[in-house]
Amino acid sequence: TATPVLYTTADVPLEVDKPILTMTEPEVVQLKEAPVMAIQPTGEEVEIAAVVTPPPAKELEPDTAPEQVATAMLPATASLLPFIALFGLLALGGAWGLGLIRKRNL
Repeated sequence: TATPVLYTTADVPLEVDKPILTMTEPEVVQLKEAPVMAIQPTGEEVEIAAVVTPPPAKELEPDTAPEQVATAMLPATASLLPFIALFGLLALGGAWGLGLIRKRNL
């Protein structure tokens, strides 16, 4: 492929043994401070800025208006048919069970 590959020369762990709860954990700090470079398909090392385009400045700005949290109920997309079918099966099972009890008592 003709795509540059990002890499780091820092010795960072491949897996983390415990959950990371804060951004000040040693693993997070180590990853933030690790230098990231890129290797071109030709084998030459280049700076990351030469191959990665940063996002537009508009995306980096924080939202000025807080988003409204949806507090409304979820839409009623399910029907009562499975519930009615369950009660129907329970009624049939109860009738069958009562029929067996009645036959044993006779």
